[in-house]
Order: sequence, then C-alpha cells, then structure tokens
Amino acid sequence: MLYPNSSILTEQTRLVVFDLDGTLYKKRRMVWRMLMSALCEWRMMLAERKTRSALRGQYFGTKEAFDEAFFTQFAGIRGCCKKDAIEWYENIYMPLMVRVIGRWYKPVEWLLPFAEACKKRDIRLVVLSDYGHTHEKLAALGIDKHLFDWVVSAPELGGLKPAAQLMSKVVEEMKITPNQCLVIGDREDTDGQLAQLTGARFFLV
Repeated sequence: MLYPNSSILTEQTRLVVFDLDGTLYKKRRMVWRMLMSALCEWRMMLAERKTRSALRGQYFGTKEAFDEAFFTQFAGIRGCCKKDAIEWYENIYMPLMVRVIGRWYKPVEWLLPFAEACKKRDIRLVVLSDYGHTHEKLAALGIDKHLFDWVVSAPELGGLKPAAQLMSKVVEEMKITPNQCLVIGDREDTDGQLAQLTGARFFLV
C-alpha cells in the first residue's frame, strides 16, 4: 500500500484535507470493540449506521438543520423519541468511540513526517471528518490539534460527505480554490467523490 509522502505534493498544492476515521488511524475491529461494551446497544448502533447511509452526500446548510434531519431519521428508524436518540449518540456512543480509540488505536506512522513536509512548503492542513467529536478523537490518539490549521466535522458544516458544499466551505475558509487542494482519505465513495465533485485531487490510503 502506498502512503502519503512529499512526492504527491505538487507546486499547485496549497491545502491538504484529511479524513479522520480510517485515515489518521486504522479502525480495524472498531465495530466489534464497541459492540463488546455493554453501553453500546447494537440496535441503536445499527439505526445510526442506517441513518448515516440514508443521509450520505446530503447538505442541509447548517449544523442545526443537519442535526434535526439526522436525529429525526435516527429516531424513526430505531422507533424511539428524538430526545433518546440524541442522548444515546452524544452521551454514550460518541464518548465510547473516543475511549475505544484511546485504548486500542494509534496514529498512522506517516502522519507527522508528511505534515512536516507540508509545513515546509507552507501547505495548510485541515481535518474534515464525517463524525463529530473530532478534537476529542485527536486527543485520544495523542495527535496535537495544533498540527492542523482547522479541525472540523462535516455535520458542523451542515451535511455529510460527499456533499460538494462541504468542500466549498473548507476552501472558502482557507482562501484557496479546489484545484489547489489534495484530499486524503480511506474511502473512494465519500472522500474520493468529495474531491471529484469539486475538482480537488484525491489520494487513497
């Protein structure tokens, strides 16, 4: 498998956008490890995955609008009230994921050397994750958030990958154009499509 290194950076590259889960750490056996916890009810976890699949690539404009759509759909699939869906996701599921990451996973070895190569070229770095709690996950992995110029989740921007509007918000924030951007991720159907839809380059890890 090829790993990111300075050879994939072109003269045009001004920004690298990293996915987080499965990219900055390898999430093998993540689902199994979470299911082994009594806190993680498999029916709720299945409903969350179905909701995420149903809303993939959709854009709602704001975090508030996204949350409304996500948790309404989630509650409908699971057959519970929206308040219970939010409570489980925010106070059980995501904190459990952070703890599992901290216990079982470590950053990919290529991250720091590649980030250093980018910094030497004045290339800015962004983390764009489809899940929330991005800062907590980086901390659990022992990755300094200050390594990046911006750490943000797709839901915070109002949608899920590969909605093109997400990249529009990122490049607007970073004051560059999409063709100056390199997206690095582990999924062609989300990270790869996000790059393709907006004219950015893509590197699969």
